[in-house]
Amino acid sequence: MYVGRIIYTTMKNYLGFTVLAAIVTTFGTLTGLFLKEFIFVRYFDNLKEQKTLEKISQKYKDPILLSSSELLRRFHDYAENYVWLSKYSSTKILFDKVDKMQSIYITDPYFLNYKLLTTLYRFCSFFAWLELYRQEVTFLDSQSKSKNFHFLSLISHIREAIADGQINTGDDWDVQIYREELRAIGEGMIENNGGQKTIIGYGKFRMLISQYETNKEPFWLNPAINFFTDLRPEKDFRLERFKRMTSTLTELIKYLDNDYYERIKPTLTAQFTSDSIRHMKNPN
Repeated sequence: MYVGRIIYTTMKNYLGFTVLAAIVTTFGTLTGLFLKEFIFVRYFDNLKEQKTLEKISQKYKDPILLSSSELLRRFHDYAENYVWLSKYSSTKILFDKVDKMQSIYITDPYFLNYKLLTTLYRFCSFFAWLELYRQEVTFLDSQSKSKNFHFLSLISHIREAIADGQINTGDDWDVQIYREELRAIGEGMIENNGGQKTIIGYGKFRMLISQYETNKEPFWLNPAINFFTDLRPEKDFRLERFKRMTSTLTELIKYLDNDYYERIKPTLTAQFTSDSIRHMKNPN
């Protein structure tokens, strides 16, 4: 009996330790697999996507920065000199075939045509750069994109200034460009050059304007042209939209490179007061 009890106790302790060891081993194996297959993989995937986002952001930082600063000059000019510019914003001026300056006055047809054309080009180019950026970040997961929330929020405010109808709470005349139309403008300005996506040049843009005059194609030009032409001197909510674009573009430039903004700020101020006025040798 005594020997049997000893054997029974020994076997019981042995089996207890065996089961415990098996449990510990299994738990360790499962934990290792979890860390390897989920935690570590997820960590390195997130790190890879973050590096990709940083690379994309750096790639488009300078083009968006330069494009936004060029567009800012025009929007501020339109906001500050709106009444005067409203007199010279017709589609007749846009499609004028004059091929050279005929005077040094601001009312010179060539200058007026150039100003309207280049305003449209800067506007469309800006949204093309935003569309190129959007296309590249589309395939990143939401967690990676959330780390760029401030930039995306600024872009959203820019679109709101152009697209949102509810910000016009009065009965002023208004012209909007809806969000999908803004994307269509961006897409239309993109071309494939040797396998590299880029923005069409000003020369090609002028040819598109001529094409549009003839057959109303490409269709995506229509909302952009409507937005900048036939401005009404009074009770036109586009003036408020120009002001909002001036503010949001300024914030975007500061966010992208505040030092750059501080360096160009004096020239922007000078440009705001001189872009139209330096040619304003009006004989009348």
